[in-house]
Amino acid sequence: MNRIVINFNNFQKRAAIIEDQRVVEVLTEREDESNIIKNIYSGRVANVLPGMESAFVDIGLEKNSFLFVDDLREFEEKYLNGIVNSGKPIEELLTVGDKVVVQVLNVPRGTKGARVTTNFTIPGKYVVLMPNSDHIAISKKIKDEDERTRLQEIFEEIKPAKMGVIIRTAAQGKSVYHFEREISYLVKKWEDIERKISKAAIGEVLYNDNSIVTTILRDILSNDIDELVVDNEEVYWEIIDYINAFSENNFKTKVKLFDENRDIFDEYNVNKEIEKALDKFVWLDCGGYLVIEKTEALVTVDVNTGKNTGSFNLEKTVLNTNLDAAREIPKQLRLRNLSGIIIIDFIDMKLQEDKDLVLQQLDSELKKDRIKNNIVHFTDLGLVEMTRKRVGRNLSYFYEEECPTCHGKGKVKSVDSIIEEIIKDFKKVAEEKDIRQIKIASSKRVIAKIKEVYFDIMVDYLKNRGKELSLSSEEINNITGYDIFLGK
Repeated sequence: MNRIVINFNNFQKRAAIIEDQRVVEVLTEREDESNIIKNIYSGRVANVLPGMESAFVDIGLEKNSFLFVDDLREFEEKYLNGIVNSGKPIEELLTVGDKVVVQVLNVPRGTKGARVTTNFTIPGKYVVLMPNSDHIAISKKIKDEDERTRLQEIFEEIKPAKMGVIIRTAAQGKSVYHFEREISYLVKKWEDIERKISKAAIGEVLYNDNSIVTTILRDILSNDIDELVVDNEEVYWEIIDYINAFSENNFKTKVKLFDENRDIFDEYNVNKEIEKALDKFVWLDCGGYLVIEKTEALVTVDVNTGKNTGSFNLEKTVLNTNLDAAREIPKQLRLRNLSGIIIIDFIDMKLQEDKDLVLQQLDSELKKDRIKNNIVHFTDLGLVEMTRKRVGRNLSYFYEEECPTCHGKGKVKSVDSIIEEIIKDFKKVAEEKDIRQIKIASSKRVIAKIKEVYFDIMVDYLKNRGKELSLSSEEINNITGYDIFLGK
């Protein structure tokens, strides 16, 4: 059974997609910068960088957003004095202080601000409206040529003048009635945005497209979903109203109201799956395991045989482990929402036919992902390169934060290196003439090592200077920190 589970409370809004009793995707909505993709803002140019062919735009967030010149081109005709795809350098198109309306492509990450564009898109269930374009695009997932021709002909008739559309996969088999109703709704949305532009303050949100309910109903709810369960009555009726307006009526029978006094994520085992997805180790059914690690530049996945020692020859054991990994990796990418450049280090295979089987398995599983992805190839080093489109934040963003001790390195200073620093400072304060007492406070491990190896030496060092030493592990919580207290 395929199921969508929605949890609403005052702190956050969450949804989980469950396929065959397994959580494959988690969506989270909080009041922060994690949910700004597709938002349209009124902004002001803060800086123009000719050498980067880009500009920084203040849209009211902590960091200025980044606008590349190619993301500005199609905006020129309508909003920049009638210039038609001029190809002019960005410094001739924008100057500091110019007001510009932009839509967010990628959320801020690390030290980088959000990437923005002026090529606006207003998504619906069946079509995406492109207000400042004038062409028709059809989803590549629609393979049937007759259906593609049918859709092309319909939209050539009903497409709004001087606007473009992207026909989504969900449009397959739908009638012109569905499309006309949705296009009318999307055009009105755009007209509302245009009315706000002239009066909007810098940083004002002109369009917000990030409600979890909207995403679920527009992008995910389909005939493949058997049940939608929600634990909030107000949201339940909001879903029913949306279905009445835009979806097939039979979807209403799939919507269920859950008892809000019980934890719906516990009931459907979602919380446990989230907890497991925060671990970098993933065990495979065959006994092998994955190590998944995210860096600023890319995501790495290492495949290991682990407990899978095999019952045949080495090549067969390696192939079986890699095939199991190829089935699991796409599931983990979806669940953790990992994106960008992804490097997979499968166990080395000698035969090309084995590599082909692994790539076929990987590709087959990736096709189940609603987020665009692409396998590049096996590199000369035997690594698989692939990409996955960035959409929103990864799962760990909502449940973890950088360690204040190691600052994301995953390692802390050794006991010996901490003691080295302590002794250096200890010798300095030992020379102060008006000090009689010195107390060193650090973690239990550090204090234990000092007592075992250095204490007698340090006591003798102070005795010659008329001073006393004491140790404590009570005042320090930080495992790498220490303090030296002085007394007269």
